[in-house]
Amino acid sequence: MITLLRRFILHSLFPLRETLTKSKRMLLSAIQLTWRCSPLLTFGILLFLILQTFLPLLNLFFFRLVLNRAISDAGNHTISDPLALRFPLIIWIACMVITVVIGQLFQLTAQTLQTMMADRLTVYVTEHIIHAANHWQGLSRFEDPAFADDLNRARNNAHRLGLDIMINGASILMSAFTIISILLLLISLHVLLPLILLISSLPSIVYWWKYISSNARILYNQTPDARRLEYYRNIMITIDAAKDVRLYGLGLFFSRSYNTLFASIMTHLNATRDPLTRTLALVNILSSTIMGLAFTYIVWLTIQGRLSLGSLILFGGAITLLQSQIRRLGVLGAQLPESLHFLPGVFRLLEALPDLPVAAFPYFAPRPIQHGIIFDHVSFTYPGQSKPILQDISFNLKPGECVALVGHNGAGKTTIVKLLLRLYDPTAGRILLDGIDLRDYDLNDLRRVFGAVFQDFVRYDLSVAENIGLGQINALQNTSKLWEAVHKVDATSFVAELPQGLDTMLGRTFGGLDLSGGQWQKLALARAFVRDSQVLVLDEPTAALDMQTEYEIYTHFRELTRDRITLLISHRFSTVRMADRILFLQDGRIQEEGSHAELMILNANYARFYNIQAAHYLEKSKKGR
Repeated sequence: MITLLRRFILHSLFPLRETLTKSKRMLLSAIQLTWRCSPLLTFGILLFLILQTFLPLLNLFFFRLVLNRAISDAGNHTISDPLALRFPLIIWIACMVITVVIGQLFQLTAQTLQTMMADRLTVYVTEHIIHAANHWQGLSRFEDPAFADDLNRARNNAHRLGLDIMINGASILMSAFTIISILLLLISLHVLLPLILLISSLPSIVYWWKYISSNARILYNQTPDARRLEYYRNIMITIDAAKDVRLYGLGLFFSRSYNTLFASIMTHLNATRDPLTRTLALVNILSSTIMGLAFTYIVWLTIQGRLSLGSLILFGGAITLLQSQIRRLGVLGAQLPESLHFLPGVFRLLEALPDLPVAAFPYFAPRPIQHGIIFDHVSFTYPGQSKPILQDISFNLKPGECVALVGHNGAGKTTIVKLLLRLYDPTAGRILLDGIDLRDYDLNDLRRVFGAVFQDFVRYDLSVAENIGLGQINALQNTSKLWEAVHKVDATSFVAELPQGLDTMLGRTFGGLDLSGGQWQKLALARAFVRDSQVLVLDEPTAALDMQTEYEIYTHFRELTRDRITLLISHRFSTVRMADRILFLQDGRIQEEGSHAELMILNANYARFYNIQAAHYLEKSKKGR
């Protein structure tokens, strides 16, 4: 017996104590978070939780008085209960009814306050996460799976953070207070009775904690799988992949993938949950048996005439209430670490340092740029990877010059763009703007120098004007400037024909008008041209346009980019041939550099790829005749 008790303490109580100790900081942080969100609501919730604690015992007390007074008035027994005899039966019935009504009002009020707090807390936490995310000026946080998991947990549990912990913590204290009050009440029956009931209930508390906390830990660790489940689900029920899903009959594939992953999650969860469920059932049977014996003892005392029927109700109800409060304490105690599981990730988001270093005394970006941009022996490796994507890259971009990047997919072209826009910093080497490292400039001011169109450009479900004006916020109300940008990308005719012109709402999410891929891309180009940028970055800027439209844009491209530094990425060699210089990337290095004519004379990789593509277009042209 002693060995079993020692084992129980070592394997159950010590881990519980250790967990609660580790949770102390998170608990205080959660309460502070909730208090900062709304001190008045926090105070109100705690107040009504405390008031509700006294009502169960008060109900039992008044019920005892009602029963004893009713028996006395019936004349069947002599009741030795001076308090019950002091007032008429109707008074005690009124007190009991009032207590029940007050309890219901308290419960309704507390639930209303908690709902209001959950809404406010959702907004409060979301605002702070957005604020924190805006401090991540680069891309490394968003491309980090661990941060993606934290963002997912925070997004799905924003309404719970702090509030659940505060309510659970306060409820634990209130349940403990109720249990202590009941145990003190039961001492009047027998001094050992409370001790026996408490010891018999302790395993139930501990195993409830182990059961729920184990489930929470598993679910927390399975966040990546949960995100994949969400991905499979969205593939099947959103518009993004609807055409592929229906054309290729992918519904069954993704539903099977969803069900297989879900089954795997549940198998892992059940493997931990099932043994604990059996153990929990056994300890609950033990606890309930002891409670039943205690209730039998009270009935025996009543039969012996040592207790009144009212006292039987009081003490019997107290034992029933004790059992429910002990079970509640176990559940609440387990839910506390469950809620605390989500908090560290949230605080990692809120407390994360900027992902790009900030200069102590930053420079403002030059206006105009005098000397240009230099990549000085730049190398780069993505976080979490060992193979560098760029190795010892050196080249320059001069004012008024258009430079094209050409190469296979994965050669590092888009990575160069990310480094130029300072979405990442080089792992080796420097990028200089007018002789000063990009890291020494004020980042926000530096970004105003650049305008960019990416291959995966954003299609905003906003108006045409907003889709363009977001390139430069202060241009949103400048209609003439917006039309000027539209004209530059040869989109005047299609924008003018839209139902409300610039005010036409786009995107089907909110019932707006959808556009073709080429029309969306023209708006993305206009968004870049509306910006008063000195450096224009075009990453596959015409990928969604037909060749005729692309030709029309590039016939006046030099006029559009006059006096700007232009960095152009395109797989169409007919596009890049107009650049002043062409950089051919391969295996993370610049293998060839020169004008189109110079590279054709060199007759190396660039010339080979150009001839292959030219032959392909020539063949298509002949077939089309």
